[in-house]
Amino acid sequence: MTNKFLIFIFILSTGIIFMNCSEENTTQFQMIPTSNIPLSKLSDIQQKVFTQSCALSNCHGSNNTQANLLLTEGNAYNYLVNVQSVLFPQFNRVTTDSSSNSLLIKILKGEVAPQMPLNRDPLDAAVIDSMAKWIDNGALNN
Repeated sequence: MTNKFLIFIFILSTGIIFMNCSEENTTQFQMIPTSNIPLSKLSDIQQKVFTQSCALSNCHGSNNTQANLLLTEGNAYNYLVNVQSVLFPQFNRVTTDSSSNSLLIKILKGEVAPQMPLNRDPLDAAVIDSMAKWIDNGALNN
């Protein structure tokens, strides 16, 4: 009697699991796709990254810009997006829709030396990922 009871419980619980996994029930809780939702905007990147860590004197600010890259407000987009790098001409600084081919991301991650920001702590991975998402979503001038 005990074996029959265990078999009954097994069959009952298996049936409940399959009923809960039916297509009809799972469509009630569909996730909203987020791949097309930009996680970052250039204005955010400018304010939180470029202005604080890059657009400094003797770096990529208005005085003595390194590698002919000006990252001050109102200038960063034109110096980055689809612009060939001076130091690494095989790369664009930012390749629209392709963070993996953008020198900006490679240099921030340390895949290309020197890692930026120079002589400072690297940016958090979440910040770099957000910048990559901006690029992958079209690198809009927003």
